[in-house]
Amino acid sequence: MNLCTDELLMRLVEPSRIAAITYLSQQPINAALGLGHISASLPVNHGLAEEVIRLDPDLILAGQFAATTATSLLTRLGYRVETFAPESSFADMRANIRRLGELVGEPARAEAVIADFDARLAALQAKLPPGEKPVFADIGVNNYIAGANTLYTEVVNAGGYRTLGQALGFEGFRNVPLELILTVRPALISTATPWTSPPSMSTISLGHPALRALVERTPHITIPERYTTCGAPSMLGAVELLVDARKAGQQ
Repeated sequence: MNLCTDELLMRLVEPSRIAAITYLSQQPINAALGLGHISASLPVNHGLAEEVIRLDPDLILAGQFAATTATSLLTRLGYRVETFAPESSFADMRANIRRLGELVGEPARAEAVIADFDARLAALQAKLPPGEKPVFADIGVNNYIAGANTLYTEVVNAGGYRTLGQALGFEGFRNVPLELILTVRPALISTATPWTSPPSMSTISLGHPALRALVERTPHITIPERYTTCGAPSMLGAVELLVDARKAGQQ
């Protein structure tokens, strides 16, 4: 019943053991890296208790903050519901993979998934040029920016960059005034967001003339949101894009 546990489950068990995944995992924008052929073939649910009851599963996986009404009801009805908190680091991801591996009786497969992730991550980082990490400014709607001690920042650091939030010296996520954003000259920038259609007040700031001027004179990149939404192996897609950008610019 959760996009992020969908990916972990599909990596740990055979499709025949999966009664349903969330419908979000079948949307192209949310396709897990290398798992589209599996998610497309599985039944889906929409976070409703009635759907899950019909499936009569042995185990229900859910996120800590989503579908809470349904999971509360399912728990009261006697179903085994295991909730997973959002990951804040690669270490959290590894812990959740191991936990899920134990829940589904696949601890060895969980370790293999972790080992594969770590090996691929190391291979990507070995391609990075030496030197200090330049600044990558990923500016979201309402100038939403990642600082230190976030999963997104760990992904960006793994790809050879610092986030704009790190350069500005804050932790967590913040809505940053444009005047403050313009005090840093990034080596790479992104203002890409799937939330511009239809347009809204929150996306208008991304078209500010001063920000447009910064974008026009700075190399830019688009990272699919799915690569940074969940603490899962799909994060390697974002790391690879950043490593390629760093190599191309030799920053």
